[in-house]
Amino acid sequence: MMKNLNKNNKGFTLMEVVFIMVITVMVVYVTSTFIVRGFRSNVFAEEQNIAIRNARKINQLMVNEIREGIRSEAGDYVLNTTDAQTLTFYGDIDKDNNIEKIRYFLDNSILKRGVIKPSGDPVEYLAGGEVVTEVAYYVNNQSEPVFTYYDRNNNLIAAPSSNKTQVKLINISLKINVTPTIAPNDYYVEMDAQLRNLKDNL
Repeated sequence: MMKNLNKNNKGFTLMEVVFIMVITVMVVYVTSTFIVRGFRSNVFAEEQNIAIRNARKINQLMVNEIREGIRSEAGDYVLNTTDAQTLTFYGDIDKDNNIEKIRYFLDNSILKRGVIKPSGDPVEYLAGGEVVTEVAYYVNNQSEPVFTYYDRNNNLIAAPSSNKTQVKLINISLKINVTPTIAPNDYYVEMDAQLRNLKDNL
C-alpha cells in the first residue's frame, strides 16, 4: 500500500514568503532608523555641549578683558568700536605693560578675536599687524546683537557708536546651536561686563 507523502509536507506558498520578507524589511528599516536617529541625537548633544562650554569660557575671557579696558598707548578712548556684532577696545591683555587693541567680531557663525600690538614712535596700531583667531563656533546671532551697551543707570544706549563715553556696561550674548535648522532650541550664553576704569557712580 502506498503512503501519502504529501500529507504532512506542507511548505510556504509564494505569497507567504513575500509577506514574511516584506515584514522583515519593514522591521529592519524601522529599527535602523531609530538607531541612526539615536546616534545623530547623541552626536548633536555632545557637539552642542562642547560649543556651549566653549562659549561660556570665551564669554568669561571677554568679560575679564573688557573690565580691564584702558586708554590706548596714544591716548585713544578705551572703546574704539561699539557695534552690535563688533566690539573694539584697548587693554593690556597679556600683562606686558603694553596696551593692545582688541577686536571681537562675528564672522558668519564664528566669533573671532583680533589683537594688534602697539608699534612705532609715535605709537600706532597698524591693521596689517592684527592677529586674528577663531574663539567660538556655532554662534547664530545673525539677526541679534552680540554686544548691547548700557549707561551708568543701566539704560540701553540706542546709538552706542555715537555715545561711546556713555557706555558703562556691556552685555555679551552668544546664541549657540550646532544645527540651527532642527530642535532643540538655541542656547543663550550671557554675561555682563562693567568697565572698571570708566566707573563714575561710586
